[in-house]
Amino acid sequence: MIILCVASHAAHADKKVYRWKDENGNWVYSDTPKKGAAEVKINTQFLTMPTTDTSILTGSSQNPAAPKYKASIIAPNHKQTLRDNTGSVYVSGQITPRFAKDFTVQLFLDGKPTGPKQHTITFALRNIERGEHSLQLMVFDSKGKVVTKSDETIFYLHKATRAN
Repeated sequence: MIILCVASHAAHADKKVYRWKDENGNWVYSDTPKKGAAEVKINTQFLTMPTTDTSILTGSSQNPAAPKYKASIIAPNHKQTLRDNTGSVYVSGQITPRFAKDFTVQLFLDGKPTGPKQHTITFALRNIERGEHSLQLMVFDSKGKVVTKSDETIFYLHKATRAN
């Protein structure tokens, strides 16, 4: 605290700084001389400090930057071939960083929602037709605004054929 006082006074070249010991033997610094005080020569190059953002300490009303969310589909893999005669496909997603509890996720198959928005990132799709399909995850905030979306993942579903 005393150094900061000295530094702030030293910043003004036209002012002088004085020091003396008080009745308890502690050094006191001031720009007003007192009987028995000595002028302090200050080398300002040692007193300059880089600025530091202290707004977090003062409860500043500035909002910190919102985290940048990233969504991805981790299963099935991109361009993976799945074989399931019932047409069942199990999809797992990942959101980083962990999304807020009021966020929701919706899975899209071939550009259409597979169901309502939900709070989990695992999906079980049933009765999917054979062929090429695309998947995409969308993450929504509490107001329904899209926070992020995954890249499209392509997969291929094969089913056994029945010979006539």
